[in-house]
Amino acid sequence: MQVRIEDVSAVEKKLIVEIPWETVSSKLGDAYRELGKGVHLKGFRKGKVPRQVLEQMYGPRVHAEVAYQLVRESFYTASAEHKLAAVAEPRVEKGAEVKKGQPFSYEAIVEVRGDVVAKDYDGMPVERRKLAIPDEAVEEALKQLQREHTELKPIEGRTETRAGDVLALTINGKIGEHDVSQPRFGLDLDDTEHEPLPGLAAAMTGVPLDTKDKAISIDVPDDWRDEGLRGRKAELVVSILDAREKDVPALDDELAKDTGKAETLDGLRAALRKDLEDRETEVIQSETRQGALKELIKRNQIEVASSLIERGCEVQYNRLRAMLGMPPPQRGEEVEIPEDLREKLRPAAADEVRGQLLLEAIADKEGIAVTDEELDAHIAEAAKGRNTSPGRLRAEWTKDGRLDNAQWQLKTQKVLDLLVSRAQITEVDKLTEPPSDLPLPSEPAGHAHDHGEEGHVHGPDCDHG
Repeated sequence: MQVRIEDVSAVEKKLIVEIPWETVSSKLGDAYRELGKGVHLKGFRKGKVPRQVLEQMYGPRVHAEVAYQLVRESFYTASAEHKLAAVAEPRVEKGAEVKKGQPFSYEAIVEVRGDVVAKDYDGMPVERRKLAIPDEAVEEALKQLQREHTELKPIEGRTETRAGDVLALTINGKIGEHDVSQPRFGLDLDDTEHEPLPGLAAAMTGVPLDTKDKAISIDVPDDWRDEGLRGRKAELVVSILDAREKDVPALDDELAKDTGKAETLDGLRAALRKDLEDRETEVIQSETRQGALKELIKRNQIEVASSLIERGCEVQYNRLRAMLGMPPPQRGEEVEIPEDLREKLRPAAADEVRGQLLLEAIADKEGIAVTDEELDAHIAEAAKGRNTSPGRLRAEWTKDGRLDNAQWQLKTQKVLDLLVSRAQITEVDKLTEPPSDLPLPSEPAGHAHDHGEEGHVHGPDCDHG
């Protein structure tokens, strides 16, 4: 087989291939022999149909199948021998026809990852938010704990509802032209912020605990938060099924002990502040990494193969579907994206792939790798969160390919942390621009097989273990 490769662009190569007739003839012979095993023709025993007859009846189909096989096999051989780092199947532009007695030749365009060189990634300007947890946030966390430890008890010693009670209601009637039928509906008379209709809590406060078929009329204002209810009139009939009063614990040392977080109220406040600071520190770290990645991409607008961009669009589309609660596509299912939406997704998809390629290039250049100890620690932490053993989780990840994902994610974090450590950091109270919606890469770009993981962009030269 003769192969010549010409550069078309930074991410495209022209593959010019010629395969001798001897090889083509051998492939044809194999194809006809395999075909003959299953062909039933009147006048011939099974498996004994002459090749000449098979050629007359099935020649075009066999030639097409052999041509496809020759292109595919020669492509993979050429990719391996010439280290093409192809990211998609070849696009045949000329030839690829089987002609008796003649060499099989074709020309094809092959998209490749290209030589990625990351530049100017030292000293990048990156903003980092200052860690600041206001006292109000601590107090709100304390109130949330208080709510979580609040018990609902049967009402004793009174016959009417009052603020703080929680009611179970049946509601029937109309809101505008729409019928309403709620056989059991919960209503917290304290929580007017989340009441379904304005004034419903007030209407059910101070009424008998055994209220039955109470008529309520409510005019919903034009500025009500639910657009579907604005300006409508509600005519309802409401009955109380059950009424409970809240036993709210005092904000004191006993509550602190009940939470298991501290022995005193002051200690609980300190513990809650620490929790909030830890969570906020993680958010700030993620924002800073995203800022570094965004600046890296801005400084390195490398050319990206169109097939990688299109697959990146599919990743973004599936991510959008997940956010909307739509089921993910089944394995092997073709993703159909409206062209107008695909056009909008392409710029972000290109940058996402671009970021993956750049981070991988920096990891190679800087000699950044993940040690066995770091991977083991990551698996152990994930296993703890799933209440399973590290060995079981490692086996599960190895089976479905996620072990490679985890290793790449750890490497990515190390590269991003390197960029941040070398950046010109400016501490700010508020970021000049909102945090980037560009996701931090979880897998390397340019791999071919499907691990079933969101975020992966594949290609024919995938070398995952």
